[in-house]
Amino acid sequence: MRVECLSVSKYRAAGRPGDDVPLILPDRCWAVFDGVTDVNGTVIDGAGSGRFAAVRAAATVAEQFAGHPPGALSPGELVAAINRDLAEALARESATAGHRLGAATTMAMMERIGEVCRFILVGDSGVRLNAREVVQSLKPIDEITTVGRVVLYRHLRALGREASAVEAGARRGIFLGLDAAVPDLLSPADVEAVLAESARLLAGRLPAALLGFVAPVLRAGIPGGQYCYANDPDHPLGYAVLDGTTTRGFGFVSFERPRASLNSVEFFTDGYQALPEEPSVAAWEARAAEIERADPSHTQTWWAGKGSTPAQFFDDRTVIVLAR
Repeated sequence: MRVECLSVSKYRAAGRPGDDVPLILPDRCWAVFDGVTDVNGTVIDGAGSGRFAAVRAAATVAEQFAGHPPGALSPGELVAAINRDLAEALARESATAGHRLGAATTMAMMERIGEVCRFILVGDSGVRLNAREVVQSLKPIDEITTVGRVVLYRHLRALGREASAVEAGARRGIFLGLDAAVPDLLSPADVEAVLAESARLLAGRLPAALLGFVAPVLRAGIPGGQYCYANDPDHPLGYAVLDGTTTRGFGFVSFERPRASLNSVEFFTDGYQALPEEPSVAAWEARAAEIERADPSHTQTWWAGKGSTPAQFFDDRTVIVLAR
């Protein structure tokens, strides 16, 4: 198969890596990892915590596959090994820092096992098979924070805030929580207005049973309102992630396909908001550029948890394409 790979940092300045990491072990494994960006800007061993987790996870996969024949490790065993190594690395770095450090990443990968291909996905990175079948777990809690950020962005614009400050304010308000935005960014009345509009828009996008979580999540922000649901299989907002604990719940997916049935396989992180028709890196990039031109703030037609700025794209993006 033809192999193409591209990883674009969210930072526009050359030389500053983002939190995505691709991995290719020829004829054995292809994977993308999307490290979870830490809202506090935590740096671990010289890298952002998201990149630290993604690099560590990729290294563990490479080490495990170097030491085991194809198919020797079950999906659960491989994921457990990644978490074990990440937990040990975080323990060492926490001891050096003098306080507890956390880091997490997603993963979408394929292992070739003879004439069978095994897929393992954790989190919202995805795969597409034969340019038709998409497997990606988009978690409801991201829908809440995305809509909240769009509403907050629009609200700040309506208040007449300077355009250059609106994106920073919207990010801060969603990351740290609306309650923490009072009084510097918002008034209590502003908070209530943002919550009401967010709930209204989410009424058509979320199951009714989840609407009661909208206000608590947006008030608390991502550290207080999202991280607590990581690897919680029993909560409706729970989601699977690789973070050094036990990965479980929504978003932990594994399946197998005959190798002969696959004419193309694409692995992608969520920095690509829409998929192209053609399985090629050029097509993926053309689609991303089209979206960026149409809605750079990502508040009109292509909503996202962040918008693009002169210094950053709204997110890192990575794609690996295998095609006959």
